[in-house]
Amino acid sequence: MDWNKVKEQLNDTFNGTVLLAQDETVLLQGAYGEASIQTHAPMELHQRFNLASVSKPITALGILLLVQEKKLTFDDDINQWFEHLPYTNITVRHLLHHTSGLPDYMALFSNWDETTFATNEDVLQLLIQHAPPRLFEAGERMEYSNTGYVLLALLIERVTNKTYTEYMEEAIFKPLKMMNTTVTSTTFTEQYRYEIAQGYVFDVYAGQYVDPSEFEETKGTTCLNYITGDGGIYSTVEDLWKLGCAVIQSQFWKEALLVQAFTPSTLTVEQPFSYGMGWIISEDEQLGKCIWHNGGWPGYATTFKIYPQSKRIFVFLRSKEQELDYEIAVGEAIEKAITTHEFHLPKKPEQYKAVPLPVNVLQGYEGKYQLQEHPEHAVEIALQEDNRLYIFLPATMPLELHAIKEDEFFLRGIGVLVTIKQDILTVINEGQKTIARKINDHVLKGE
Repeated sequence: MDWNKVKEQLNDTFNGTVLLAQDETVLLQGAYGEASIQTHAPMELHQRFNLASVSKPITALGILLLVQEKKLTFDDDINQWFEHLPYTNITVRHLLHHTSGLPDYMALFSNWDETTFATNEDVLQLLIQHAPPRLFEAGERMEYSNTGYVLLALLIERVTNKTYTEYMEEAIFKPLKMMNTTVTSTTFTEQYRYEIAQGYVFDVYAGQYVDPSEFEETKGTTCLNYITGDGGIYSTVEDLWKLGCAVIQSQFWKEALLVQAFTPSTLTVEQPFSYGMGWIISEDEQLGKCIWHNGGWPGYATTFKIYPQSKRIFVFLRSKEQELDYEIAVGEAIEKAITTHEFHLPKKPEQYKAVPLPVNVLQGYEGKYQLQEHPEHAVEIALQEDNRLYIFLPATMPLELHAIKEDEFFLRGIGVLVTIKQDILTVINEGQKTIARKINDHVLKGE
């Protein structure tokens, strides 16, 4: 395979860096686009990216070291470190596997002062103060939980008497010579701003890329930028490659412990996907087991894959928002090239441009819509106080609907279209249609 040709073809496909390696041999690495749209500085391989949820497997590796050192066990009850936490019978294992049933912490910040940066301790105190109901009893089922990994970062601090930043640097980053990997902080983002790949979102009304703090839909998350454990680690493709090699070689972690970490949780109910301790688990017919994670935060999208049996590592970091399905397809094309010896880029999609609609028109879409195939569930459309229209899908966070025209909307960055015509709501995702009909509340309750 001529990887130089692949590298050339990747120009203008994404903004970020990529690395594909076979164990300790790098096959492809490249940097594309701009590190900053203000300075137009070119992207460099050493540029650091916000890893978003790719931070989770790294947090989990930190916990594994503490288990290895017998400073805690997977079945320890977390209430011994969080005595006022209003939830019982949750273990370290539950947090790692996303089976704790803890509610999502982001909803607790709806009334937060957006000029004040939140911390992990703030998350804990809001959980204690408001005690939102748990989603289910621990171990009953799995639901992806950012809250669980925020508590894992706090747990590291409680057990080691060090900050999460200090522990991760001493235990993992420095020993592996991951010299460009850092846990986020206001000091770090200011001091190293020229080494950071700045993340941008697409303003669908202005038709241009902007800082997330300048766009209405994303500016509310800016105050959460320095919460860690579930996110908040900055790194490079090369540093993640070093980490991948260390995992494959069981360099710091005993093999038996890694086997546990790379084994999906066992539940009697069906899981949305196979998840070990901080890692999504999948199987490739040719390459064998794949342990991986992806991540997304306003302005950033990340992918980190390790194939322990075939010793392959793939890292794909992006910092200018595009349609997610397209970027996933680009990554898959790069990965497939090593096996098929062919490289075919997907067609780049157009960026949707939004149009504002009058408030009275938006109000007409509000209400609950009963799913045709699953009538026990409903989709809700609601206009918020700032006159922005949101869709509330089962088991997801609220997502803003942006209008293409009066009865057609899109969800920014994920390629999902929504039409609402004559009280019929249709969600179109990857060619698949989900249909729901507008109802009164008493219809759903079976009254």
